[in-house]
Amino acid sequence: MGSSMKSQRQDREAVHYNEDPLPPSPTNATQVRANEEPQSDLSPTEMTETFSEDREESHESSEDMEGVVLSEESTQSMARESTTAQISERDPEKELKSLFSNMESIQDQLEETRLELANSCAERKELVEVLNDLRTRVQPAGRFTDREIMGFVKQLKYSISNLAEQWPETVPPKSTSMHHKYLRHLQSITPESSDYRRLLQNEDRRPQLVESFIWKVLTTEVFGLFHWAGESVAPHIRGLQLFLTTDLGSPRPSDVQMWTSKTTQLFSEALNSRGGDEKEQNKLYLERIRNQITSLIIETLGLSVNSSDSVAEQLDDILQGAIDLDKRFCQQAAGWEWKYLYKSHHEEGLVFDGDCMVLDQAERFCSDKKTETQAVVKFVISPALVKRGDGDGVNEGLETTVIKMGVSCQDI
Repeated sequence: MGSSMKSQRQDREAVHYNEDPLPPSPTNATQVRANEEPQSDLSPTEMTETFSEDREESHESSEDMEGVVLSEESTQSMARESTTAQISERDPEKELKSLFSNMESIQDQLEETRLELANSCAERKELVEVLNDLRTRVQPAGRFTDREIMGFVKQLKYSISNLAEQWPETVPPKSTSMHHKYLRHLQSITPESSDYRRLLQNEDRRPQLVESFIWKVLTTEVFGLFHWAGESVAPHIRGLQLFLTTDLGSPRPSDVQMWTSKTTQLFSEALNSRGGDEKEQNKLYLERIRNQITSLIIETLGLSVNSSDSVAEQLDDILQGAIDLDKRFCQQAAGWEWKYLYKSHHEEGLVFDGDCMVLDQAERFCSDKKTETQAVVKFVISPALVKRGDGDGVNEGLETTVIKMGVSCQDI
């Protein structure tokens, strides 16, 4: 029985084995592919050779890629070896010596540059001295700044005002000739030719009249007449200036002023180089002019001889200051001029203008601003000082009133 069961079990396994598909094997796989795919014309031997060739080509391609990789690695290796060789070739000691050598060369060049700069500065200093020397020879040595000029002007104005305040009571002489030009100066101050008499006898108004009269004499008999040039030269300079300024085709005022400035400088140099005799003659001439003008002022105002000594001394100082200031005006490149800012001495209805006029000090304290703007000018006490152009002789159209015209608006 046991034998029969074993036999049955073997039969069933055999049946089961026959029903299951065969496991894949190289032979079976080849046959399946042969059944599924078209038949190839290659024989087994040819197929084997083709497979061998494919493997050889694949192997060669792999070897080529390995060659490429090896080539890149070789390049990097060579670069590292080259850098290492360069580093090994650098000598720090030699490089340090080279740096020190370069520094020494730069220091030498710097020292040479310093020496050249020092020499250039020395040459420049010498040139400046030469130019200054030439400038003193060509340009006026007495050229002043505006501030210095204003200092001289203010000193002169103070001296005149101070003398006018001290002027003693006088009685104008009745015997003075009507043709006396100083009397004409006095009469031209006020609207009426006889008003000066009442003003001289008025203690409060006398200083105004005396100051106005002195200024009138200075502006007509001293300034612009070149008395400082001496008796022999002054008339020629006056004639040349008159020739240069009268005709329509005359040079510009700035050119005339520049000519006057250079002429003044040349004359001063020539006079300084002359002997003492010529200087003494010039000194005597100026003294004679001052004495003459002083005497005429005192005579015209009727001052007595007993009270004229102190006045004459102060007048002499004022006249010398005016002559010196006239020379300083002539030495400047800009034009300086005393002006009465109206068309005629007796212009009617001259209204006070604060832009170019200033009230006399005695009248400022008893008037208000509203009265000043509506006031009518009665007479002029001192002229205005006008500057034309600048210190370089240009901008001749620029005219500046540096000192306003002093006026009186009080009834006579």
